[in-house]
Amino acid sequence: MAKAEHGSGERMLKAAIRDSPFAMIITDPRLEDSPVTYVNEAFQRLTLYSREYALGRNCRFLQGPETDPADVARLRSGLTTDREFEVTLVNHKADGTPFRNQVLIAPIHGPDGELTAHFGLLREVADDTGAAEAGAEQTLALLRELQHRVKNHLSMIVSMIRIQAKREVTPESLKAVSRRIEALALLYEELLNDGTNGDGDGDGDGRREIDTGAYLSRIASVVSGLQPRAAIRVNVECEEIRLPFDHAARLGLLLSEFLTNALEHAFEGRKSGYVDVRFSRTSGGGVRLTVEDDGIGLPEGSDWPFGAPSIERQRERAAQDEGTLDTTGHGRKSGVGGSIVAALIDSLGASLALTRPKRGTIVTVDLEGGD
Repeated sequence: MAKAEHGSGERMLKAAIRDSPFAMIITDPRLEDSPVTYVNEAFQRLTLYSREYALGRNCRFLQGPETDPADVARLRSGLTTDREFEVTLVNHKADGTPFRNQVLIAPIHGPDGELTAHFGLLREVADDTGAAEAGAEQTLALLRELQHRVKNHLSMIVSMIRIQAKREVTPESLKAVSRRIEALALLYEELLNDGTNGDGDGDGDGRREIDTGAYLSRIASVVSGLQPRAAIRVNVECEEIRLPFDHAARLGLLLSEFLTNALEHAFEGRKSGYVDVRFSRTSGGGVRLTVEDDGIGLPEGSDWPFGAPSIERQRERAAQDEGTLDTTGHGRKSGVGGSIVAALIDSLGASLALTRPKRGTIVTVDLEGGD
Protein backbone atom coordinates (compact mmCIF):
# COMPACT_ATOMS: atom_id res chain seq x y z
CA MET A 1 0.00 0.00 0.00
CA ALA A 2 2.87 2.38 0.86
CA LYS A 3 4.43 1.87 -2.57
CA ALA A 4 1.12 2.57 -4.30
CA GLU A 5 0.66 5.78 -2.33
CA HIS A 6 4.24 6.79 -3.10
CA GLY A 7 3.66 6.16 -6.81
CA SER A 8 0.48 8.22 -6.76
CA GLY A 9 2.32 11.06 -5.04
CA GLU A 10 5.06 10.98 -7.66
CA ARG A 11 2.52 11.21 -10.48
CA MET A 12 0.81 14.14 -8.76
CA LEU A 13 4.17 15.83 -8.21
CA LYS A 14 5.11 15.45 -11.86
CA ALA A 15 1.76 16.89 -12.94
CA ALA A 16 2.06 19.79 -10.50
CA ILE A 17 5.43 20.83 -11.87
CA ARG A 18 4.39 20.28 -15.49
CA ASP A 19 1.36 22.53 -15.04
CA SER A 20 3.06 25.22 -12.93
CA PRO A 21 6.03 27.49 -13.54
CA PHE A 22 8.98 25.84 -11.82
CA ALA A 23 11.15 28.88 -11.12
CA MET A 24 14.36 28.54 -9.09
CA ILE A 25 16.36 31.29 -7.42
CA ILE A 26 19.43 31.31 -5.16
CA THR A 27 20.61 34.27 -3.08
CA ASP A 28 23.73 34.76 -0.95
CA PRO A 29 22.92 36.07 2.55
CA ARG A 30 26.62 36.56 3.39
CA LEU A 31 26.98 39.36 0.87
CA GLU A 32 25.68 42.87 1.37
CA ASP A 33 21.95 43.09 0.58
CA SER A 34 21.74 39.31 -0.08
CA PRO A 35 22.04 39.47 -3.89
CA VAL A 36 20.73 36.93 -6.38
CA THR A 37 23.46 34.50 -7.51
CA TYR A 38 21.37 32.23 -9.75
CA VAL A 39 18.01 32.06 -11.54
CA ASN A 40 16.87 29.44 -14.03
CA GLU A 41 15.07 29.77 -17.35
CA ALA A 42 11.67 29.30 -15.71
CA PHE A 43 12.33 32.33 -13.49
CA GLN A 44 12.94 34.42 -16.59
CA ARG A 45 9.72 33.14 -18.19
CA LEU A 46 7.69 33.75 -15.03
CA THR A 47 8.96 37.23 -14.16
CA LEU A 48 10.04 38.45 -17.62
CA TYR A 49 13.29 39.64 -16.01
CA SER A 50 16.48 38.43 -17.67
CA ARG A 51 19.14 36.51 -15.81
CA GLU A 52 21.58 39.33 -16.50
CA TYR A 53 19.26 41.83 -14.82
CA ALA A 54 18.53 39.65 -11.77
CA LEU A 55 22.08 38.60 -10.91
CA GLY A 56 23.68 40.77 -8.24
CA ARG A 57 20.41 42.44 -7.20
CA ASN A 58 18.27 41.94 -4.13
CA CYS A 59 14.93 40.24 -4.85
CA ARG A 60 13.03 43.39 -3.97
CA PHE A 61 13.10 44.34 -7.66
CA LEU A 62 10.04 42.06 -7.91
CA GLN A 63 8.07 44.35 -5.60
CA GLY A 64 5.77 47.05 -6.93
CA PRO A 65 2.76 49.27 -6.20
CA GLU A 66 0.46 46.35 -5.32
CA THR A 67 2.93 44.56 -3.03
CA ASP A 68 1.62 44.49 0.55
CA PRO A 69 4.28 45.70 3.05
CA ALA A 70 2.92 43.18 5.58
CA ASP A 71 3.77 40.32 3.20
CA VAL A 72 7.25 41.74 2.68
CA ALA A 73 7.69 41.88 6.46
CA ARG A 74 6.69 38.20 6.74
CA LEU A 75 9.21 37.34 4.02
CA ARG A 76 12.01 39.19 5.80
CA SER A 77 11.09 37.59 9.10
CA GLY A 78 11.20 34.12 7.55
CA LEU A 79 14.70 34.73 6.25
CA THR A 80 15.93 35.27 9.80
CA THR A 81 14.60 31.97 11.18
CA ASP A 82 17.06 29.62 9.46
CA ARG A 83 14.10 27.36 8.65
CA GLU A 84 12.09 26.52 5.53
CA PHE A 85 9.04 28.73 5.11
CA GLU A 86 6.40 29.79 2.58
CA VAL A 87 4.84 33.14 1.78
CA THR A 88 2.44 34.32 -0.93
CA LEU A 89 2.62 37.94 -2.02
CA VAL A 90 1.88 40.16 -4.99
CA ASN A 91 4.97 40.74 -7.10
CA HIS A 92 5.35 42.52 -10.42
CA LYS A 93 6.77 41.27 -13.69
CA ALA A 94 9.25 43.26 -15.75
CA ASP A 95 6.39 44.77 -17.79
CA GLY A 96 4.66 45.93 -14.59
CA THR A 97 2.01 43.20 -14.53
CA PRO A 98 1.15 42.17 -10.94
CA PHE A 99 0.93 38.46 -10.09
CA ARG A 100 0.38 36.36 -6.96
CA ASN A 101 3.73 34.75 -6.26
CA GLN A 102 3.91 31.72 -3.97
CA VAL A 103 7.47 31.45 -2.69
CA LEU A 104 9.00 28.49 -0.84
CA ILE A 105 12.37 29.32 0.69
CA ALA A 106 14.91 27.03 2.34
CA PRO A 107 18.31 27.77 3.90
CA ILE A 108 21.38 26.04 2.45
CA HIS A 109 24.27 25.29 4.79
CA GLY A 110 27.89 24.47 4.00
CA PRO A 111 29.87 21.54 5.44
CA ASP A 112 30.75 23.67 8.48
CA GLY A 113 27.10 24.52 9.17
CA GLU A 114 27.45 28.11 7.91
CA LEU A 115 24.42 29.59 6.17
CA THR A 116 25.65 29.81 2.60
CA ALA A 117 22.56 30.52 0.51
CA HIS A 118 18.80 30.74 0.38
CA PHE A 119 17.11 28.55 -2.21
CA GLY A 120 13.64 29.46 -3.45
CA LEU A 121 10.93 27.90 -5.59
CA LEU A 122 8.48 30.39 -7.11
CA ARG A 123 5.17 29.85 -8.87
CA GLU A 124 2.26 32.02 -9.97
CA VAL A 125 -1.02 31.16 -8.23
CA ALA A 126 -4.63 32.24 -8.60
CA ASP A 127 -6.79 33.60 -5.78
CA ASP A 128 -7.11 30.94 -3.07
CA THR A 129 -10.89 30.54 -3.09
CA GLY A 130 -13.09 27.47 -3.05
CA ALA A 131 -11.83 24.44 -4.93
CA ALA A 132 -8.83 26.41 -6.12
CA GLU A 133 -7.69 26.77 -2.50
CA ALA A 134 -7.80 23.00 -1.93
CA GLY A 135 -5.88 22.39 -5.14
CA ALA A 136 -3.32 25.02 -4.20
CA GLU A 137 -2.70 23.38 -0.82
CA GLN A 138 -2.21 19.99 -2.46
CA THR A 139 0.22 21.44 -4.98
CA LEU A 140 2.05 23.31 -2.22
CA ALA A 141 2.63 20.06 -0.33
CA LEU A 142 4.05 18.46 -3.46
CA LEU A 143 6.29 21.43 -4.15
CA ARG A 144 7.59 21.23 -0.59
CA GLU A 145 8.61 17.66 -1.28
CA LEU A 146 10.44 18.75 -4.42
CA GLN A 147 12.09 21.63 -2.58
CA HIS A 148 13.41 19.22 0.05
CA ARG A 149 15.05 17.09 -2.64
CA VAL A 150 16.59 20.07 -4.40
CA LYS A 151 17.85 21.59 -1.15
CA ASN A 152 19.57 18.38 -0.09
CA HIS A 153 21.41 17.97 -3.36
CA LEU A 154 22.39 21.63 -3.62
CA SER A 155 24.82 20.87 -0.80
CA MET A 156 26.94 19.26 -3.52
CA ILE A 157 27.71 22.65 -5.01
CA VAL A 158 27.41 24.92 -2.02
CA SER A 159 31.21 25.00 -1.76
CA MET A 160 31.40 26.33 -5.32
CA ILE A 161 29.19 29.25 -4.35
CA ARG A 162 31.17 29.76 -1.13
CA ILE A 163 34.41 30.04 -3.09
CA GLN A 164 33.07 33.08 -4.91
CA ALA A 165 31.87 35.04 -1.88
CA LYS A 166 32.98 38.48 -0.72
CA ARG A 167 35.20 39.30 -3.70
CA GLU A 168 34.78 40.64 -7.18
CA VAL A 169 34.55 37.64 -9.51
CA THR A 170 35.35 37.31 -13.20
CA PRO A 171 32.35 36.87 -15.53
CA GLU A 172 33.76 33.50 -16.64
CA SER A 173 33.77 32.26 -13.04
CA LEU A 174 30.16 33.33 -12.46
CA LYS A 175 29.14 31.66 -15.69
CA ALA A 176 30.78 28.42 -14.55
CA VAL A 177 28.83 28.37 -11.28
CA SER A 178 25.58 29.06 -13.12
CA ARG A 179 26.32 26.16 -15.49
CA ARG A 180 26.90 23.77 -12.59
CA ILE A 181 23.64 24.73 -10.91
CA GLU A 182 21.87 24.35 -14.25
CA ALA A 183 23.18 20.77 -14.44
CA LEU A 184 21.46 19.99 -11.13
CA ALA A 185 18.28 21.78 -12.22
CA LEU A 186 18.16 19.49 -15.25
CA LEU A 187 18.49 16.51 -12.92
CA TYR A 188 15.31 17.44 -11.03
CA GLU A 189 13.44 17.97 -14.28
CA GLU A 190 14.58 14.53 -15.43
CA LEU A 191 13.36 13.05 -12.16
CA LEU A 192 9.96 14.67 -12.62
CA ASN A 193 9.74 13.54 -16.25
CA ASP A 194 10.59 9.99 -15.27
CA GLY A 195 7.50 7.83 -15.28
CA THR A 196 8.60 5.18 -12.77
CA ASN A 197 9.48 5.17 -9.10
CA GLY A 198 12.77 3.33 -9.36
CA ASP A 199 13.84 0.51 -7.11
CA GLY A 200 14.34 2.58 -3.96
CA ASP A 201 12.10 2.29 -0.94
CA GLY A 202 11.80 6.07 -0.59
CA ASP A 203 14.25 6.15 2.33
CA GLY A 204 16.63 8.77 0.97
CA ASP A 205 16.51 10.32 -2.47
CA GLY A 206 20.03 9.15 -3.19
CA ARG A 207 18.76 5.60 -3.82
CA ARG A 208 16.03 6.58 -6.26
CA GLU A 209 16.94 5.63 -9.78
CA ILE A 210 16.54 7.64 -12.98
CA ASP A 211 17.41 7.13 -16.63
CA THR A 212 20.94 8.48 -16.42
CA GLY A 213 21.55 8.17 -20.15
CA ALA A 214 18.68 10.55 -20.90
CA TYR A 215 19.90 12.96 -18.23
CA LEU A 216 23.47 12.99 -19.58
CA SER A 217 22.16 13.57 -23.10
CA ARG A 218 20.33 16.66 -21.87
CA ILE A 219 23.45 17.89 -20.09
CA ALA A 220 25.42 17.56 -23.34
CA SER A 221 22.74 19.46 -25.25
CA VAL A 222 22.58 22.32 -22.75
CA VAL A 223 26.35 22.70 -22.32
CA SER A 224 26.99 22.64 -26.06
CA GLY A 225 24.26 25.29 -26.43
CA LEU A 226 25.95 27.48 -23.83
CA GLN A 227 29.25 27.16 -25.68
CA PRO A 228 28.13 27.70 -29.29
CA ARG A 229 30.80 26.57 -31.73
CA ALA A 230 28.96 26.02 -35.02
CA ALA A 231 31.79 24.07 -36.65
CA ILE A 232 32.37 21.80 -33.62
CA ARG A 233 30.18 18.69 -33.76
CA VAL A 234 29.01 17.24 -30.46
CA ASN A 235 28.00 13.60 -30.93
CA VAL A 236 26.13 11.91 -28.09
CA GLU A 237 25.54 8.17 -27.61
CA CYS A 238 24.08 7.37 -24.20
CA GLU A 239 22.52 4.03 -23.36
CA GLU A 240 19.36 3.81 -21.26
CA ILE A 241 20.89 2.95 -17.89
CA ARG A 242 19.14 3.54 -14.59
CA LEU A 243 21.38 4.65 -11.73
CA PRO A 244 20.78 5.99 -8.22
CA PHE A 245 19.92 9.68 -8.07
CA ASP A 246 23.18 10.69 -6.36
CA HIS A 247 25.32 8.82 -8.89
CA ALA A 248 23.47 10.43 -11.78
CA ALA A 249 23.93 13.88 -10.22
CA ARG A 250 27.68 13.43 -9.90
CA LEU A 251 28.09 12.00 -13.38
CA GLY A 252 26.11 14.94 -14.76
CA LEU A 253 28.41 17.43 -13.05
CA LEU A 254 31.44 15.53 -14.34
CA LEU A 255 30.12 15.59 -17.90
CA SER A 256 29.43 19.31 -17.58
CA GLU A 257 33.07 19.91 -16.58
CA PHE A 258 34.56 17.64 -19.26
CA LEU A 259 32.44 18.96 -22.12
CA THR A 260 32.92 22.60 -21.14
CA ASN A 261 36.69 22.12 -20.97
CA ALA A 262 36.71 20.55 -24.42
CA LEU A 263 34.58 23.26 -26.04
CA GLU A 264 36.46 26.14 -24.36
CA HIS A 265 40.06 24.93 -24.70
CA ALA A 266 40.46 22.00 -27.09
CA PHE A 267 39.96 23.91 -30.32
CA GLU A 268 41.98 27.08 -29.86
CA GLY A 269 43.15 28.17 -33.32
CA ARG A 270 40.89 25.57 -34.93
CA LYS A 271 37.72 26.19 -36.93
CA SER A 272 36.31 22.66 -36.86
CA GLY A 273 36.42 19.45 -34.86
CA TYR A 274 34.28 17.04 -32.88
CA VAL A 275 33.52 15.95 -29.34
CA ASP A 276 32.10 12.48 -28.75
CA VAL A 277 30.14 11.79 -25.54
CA ARG A 278 29.47 8.12 -24.78
CA PHE A 279 27.79 6.45 -21.80
CA SER A 280 27.45 2.68 -21.69
CA ARG A 281 27.65 -0.52 -19.66
CA THR A 282 31.00 -2.24 -19.40
CA SER A 283 31.54 -5.97 -19.79
CA GLY A 284 32.07 -6.20 -16.04
CA GLY A 285 28.65 -4.76 -15.24
CA GLY A 286 29.81 -1.25 -14.41
CA VAL A 287 29.22 1.95 -16.35
CA ARG A 288 31.59 4.09 -18.38
CA LEU A 289 31.40 7.77 -19.32
CA THR A 290 33.76 8.87 -22.09
CA VAL A 291 34.36 12.34 -23.55
CA GLU A 292 36.69 12.36 -26.55
CA ASP A 293 37.77 15.27 -28.74
CA ASP A 294 40.12 15.71 -31.69
CA GLY A 295 41.46 19.05 -30.48
CA ILE A 296 44.91 20.30 -29.59
CA GLY A 297 45.27 18.14 -26.48
CA LEU A 298 46.20 19.04 -22.93
CA PRO A 299 49.11 21.43 -22.37
CA GLU A 300 52.49 19.74 -22.10
CA GLY A 301 53.18 18.82 -18.49
CA SER A 302 49.57 19.21 -17.38
CA ASP A 303 48.34 16.68 -14.82
CA TRP A 304 44.74 17.97 -14.77
CA PRO A 305 42.78 17.25 -12.65
CA PHE A 306 45.08 15.18 -10.45
CA GLY A 307 47.16 18.15 -9.38
CA ALA A 308 44.16 20.30 -8.48
CA PRO A 309 43.94 21.62 -4.91
CA SER A 310 41.10 20.42 -2.72
CA ILE A 311 37.80 22.29 -2.53
CA GLU A 312 38.75 23.34 1.00
CA ARG A 313 42.07 24.74 -0.25
CA GLN A 314 40.24 26.63 -2.99
CA ARG A 315 37.99 28.17 -0.34
CA GLU A 316 41.00 29.25 1.69
CA ARG A 317 42.63 30.78 -1.37
CA ALA A 318 39.45 32.70 -2.21
CA ALA A 319 39.33 34.09 1.34
CA GLN A 320 43.02 34.98 1.62
CA ASP A 321 44.03 36.23 -1.81
CA GLU A 322 43.33 39.77 -2.95
CA GLY A 323 42.02 41.25 -6.17
CA THR A 324 39.52 39.85 -8.63
CA LEU A 325 38.76 36.18 -8.11
CA ASP A 326 39.20 33.91 -11.13
CA THR A 327 38.19 30.30 -10.45
CA THR A 328 38.95 29.05 -13.97
CA GLY A 329 42.11 27.18 -14.92
CA HIS A 330 44.91 28.52 -17.09
CA GLY A 331 47.70 26.71 -18.89
CA ARG A 332 49.01 23.86 -16.76
CA LYS A 333 47.14 24.91 -13.61
CA SER A 334 43.76 23.50 -12.60
CA GLY A 335 40.98 25.83 -11.59
CA VAL A 336 38.01 25.07 -9.37
CA GLY A 337 36.72 22.75 -12.11
CA GLY A 338 39.68 20.43 -11.57
CA SER A 339 39.04 20.44 -7.82
CA ILE A 340 35.39 19.60 -8.41
CA VAL A 341 36.27 16.74 -10.77
CA ALA A 342 38.70 15.25 -8.27
CA ALA A 343 36.15 15.51 -5.43
CA LEU A 344 33.35 13.97 -7.53
CA ILE A 345 35.53 11.06 -8.64
CA ASP A 346 36.46 10.39 -5.03
CA SER A 347 32.85 10.58 -3.81
CA LEU A 348 31.75 8.13 -6.52
CA GLY A 349 34.56 5.68 -5.79
CA ALA A 350 35.19 5.79 -9.55
CA SER A 351 38.38 5.79 -11.60
CA LEU A 352 39.44 8.54 -14.00
CA ALA A 353 41.80 8.03 -16.93
CA LEU A 354 43.17 10.57 -19.41
CA THR A 355 44.46 9.31 -22.74
CA ARG A 356 46.43 11.42 -25.17
CA PRO A 357 46.06 10.01 -28.69
CA LYS A 358 47.79 11.61 -31.68
CA ARG A 359 45.05 14.23 -31.78
CA GLY A 360 42.92 15.41 -28.89
CA THR A 361 42.12 13.99 -25.48
CA ILE A 362 40.05 11.10 -24.16
CA VAL A 363 38.61 11.35 -20.63
CA THR A 364 37.17 8.11 -19.22
CA VAL A 365 35.27 7.57 -15.97
CA ASP A 366 34.61 3.98 -14.88
CA LEU A 367 32.13 3.30 -12.10
CA GLU A 368 32.04 -0.32 -11.05
CA GLY A 369 28.68 -1.90 -10.39
CA GLY A 370 26.75 1.27 -11.18
CA ASP A 371 24.83 1.06 -7.94
